[in-house]
Amino acid sequence: MTFLTNLKIYFFITFRNMFLFIAQYLVPLFFYLIFSSVLIRISPDNADSLIMSMTCFAVIMSCYIGLPGSVVTYSTGDICRAYIAGGIKLWRVFASIAVSGILHAFVVSTIILVTAPAIFKAEYPDNILEYLLVLLFVIFTATLIGLFVGMCSKSESIATIISQLMFLPSIFLSGIMMPVSLLPELLQKLSKLLPATHTFLILQLNDYRSSLLYLTAFSVVLLLLITVRYRNIVRAK
Repeated sequence: MTFLTNLKIYFFITFRNMFLFIAQYLVPLFFYLIFSSVLIRISPDNADSLIMSMTCFAVIMSCYIGLPGSVVTYSTGDICRAYIAGGIKLWRVFASIAVSGILHAFVVSTIILVTAPAIFKAEYPDNILEYLLVLLFVIFTATLIGLFVGMCSKSESIATIISQLMFLPSIFLSGIMMPVSLLPELLQKLSKLLPATHTFLILQLNDYRSSLLYLTAFSVVLLLLITVRYRNIVRAK
């Protein structure tokens, strides 16, 4: 019951916190509407992957930019010490923030999935159920990244810098803005290391087994690192 209460609180905080609302809703949806019209104008063939590319951007924006700042608030400073002193399990707080982030990213992704065919004549994924399942998986992985960044940052400003350092390469090198094949060879190799690249490939539902294995291994490592970091936070306070 405590976890559900926390989840409800953090879910609705997004609509009251201007930064979170902008990062998790306004910017992703504004970018989707503006950039989709540009992509379709450049080439009607972009309609085939429009939903996937815009969803990938929305997930990255929500999890990389919106999530870490919320986590920092509870992993450092007086709030963290007060929670521990009051006997409140911090893992419940972090889990609530993470699940709330997953729900918000899924809501925005669903809005894109439902509206893109009507507005931009985008193509639906071949298998909607499969698409929704892998969508939840890639959102989960991106959420782990945002959670880890927030837990490792000493302040919101540091979290913002780290988030931007991850966000920009993820957008420009993952294939969302332009095909990876157009990048210089060195950048093509670098793009293969980015989770965002594999996120985009998985969402296209086209021979994504290797990308799925990569993100699965990446998620397992992140979960281990988050566990270690959480224990260090609790011990330090």
